[in-house]
Amino acid sequence: MTKVRYQVFAMNFAACLINYGDRVALSVAAPFILAEFHFSPALWGVILSAFFWTYSPFALVGGFMVDRIGVRRAYTVCMLAWSLTIPLTACAWNAASLIAARLLFGAGEGPQAPISTKLTANWFPMRQTSSMLNLAQSGTTIGPIIAIPLVVWACTSIGWRPTFVILGVFGVVWCAVWWFVARDRPRDHPRADPAERAYITADHQTAPGETMAAPRFWALLRTPYVLALAVAFFAYSWVLFMFLTWYPTYLVSARGVNKADLGGIATLPWVAATAGLIAGGFVADRLVKRSGSFVKPRKWMIVGCLIVVALCFGPSPLVTSPTLALVLVCVAIFFLLASYQYQALVVALVPASHRGRLAGVIQMCSTVAGIVAPIVTGAVVESTGSYTPAFLVGGALAVVGALAVMVLVRDKRTVPSPSREAAALA
Repeated sequence: MTKVRYQVFAMNFAACLINYGDRVALSVAAPFILAEFHFSPALWGVILSAFFWTYSPFALVGGFMVDRIGVRRAYTVCMLAWSLTIPLTACAWNAASLIAARLLFGAGEGPQAPISTKLTANWFPMRQTSSMLNLAQSGTTIGPIIAIPLVVWACTSIGWRPTFVILGVFGVVWCAVWWFVARDRPRDHPRADPAERAYITADHQTAPGETMAAPRFWALLRTPYVLALAVAFFAYSWVLFMFLTWYPTYLVSARGVNKADLGGIATLPWVAATAGLIAGGFVADRLVKRSGSFVKPRKWMIVGCLIVVALCFGPSPLVTSPTLALVLVCVAIFFLLASYQYQALVVALVPASHRGRLAGVIQMCSTVAGIVAPIVTGAVVESTGSYTPAFLVGGALAVVGALAVMVLVRDKRTVPSPSREAAALA
């Protein structure tokens, strides 16, 4: 059996790595940029938020785009768009120009998540959805692990402006390789043999909409599980984007971390995030096989993990020991990323013809948090002189997200017994 699916996966992983490496660059470069422009915390919060003003609606655009033109072309358009716009950050001369650059960059990155979800649904069995989505998504945590020290080094050595120009090169190179490697589906790929195609699609015929007429898109939007996933993903993203945009500045201003040491210390939670993503994906898929349900294990992983996030993230600034506070944040980020079952539940619950769109919907809802969280955090810090209320809000939202999933997501899917042929292939 050929292994073309893993080549396609590797490209998806690389795209996620580049995605977050580029995205985290502004918050890591923040101490250097602020030293030049002297923006107030509230204004800097608006600048950090600007990326998400366009990222959020373009996540929905990406969902419609991938359902319409396919994975291969959609990913190419998306990657080229953000790789050609991130260097514009280097041209900024004031707050307005920096906001404009971030708006264009956010529009380019917005479609990536629903495209990644559709790619995984097309190229892997449904019983492996969580592990393969989370492994690909681990590129978004490994990206910062690589990018944080490199961006700090580059900003220190050559300046923050050249750093953003260099970042754009990686995505352009990726596009050239991607177009050669990828196709929309296994049946379209000349190097995928019949055995690999059969292995991938063995449980696809049990997906909703594969054997019956799919509900209309607008009817799906009104289902309780879509509301629950949107609320929970919003809570997840509030914590994630608050951490992504403000944590390096918090370490420097509130915990007294030297800017030169920031690369090492700020990387540790991303290591925990990577471990959480990978562990969460494999645990979820193992539980799917044991429980006979595509939905129940992923639902309860979201609920349990978000509760742990609330207990660790919210109180972390109240701890006087910087080491213990960092440990609490690392634990919170581990479980936050382990809860990343939202798109896997979209694959399990949504007809194939609408997966990109519904993935885009909940991605758009989640990234509204990316718009609001940096602004609220900046305003809170400026008005109170403390980060504690902002951390507590993140913990409270995690509880709300857990409750929404617990109450509104219902298990109506079961894993079919594999045929002998599929079992042999597995």
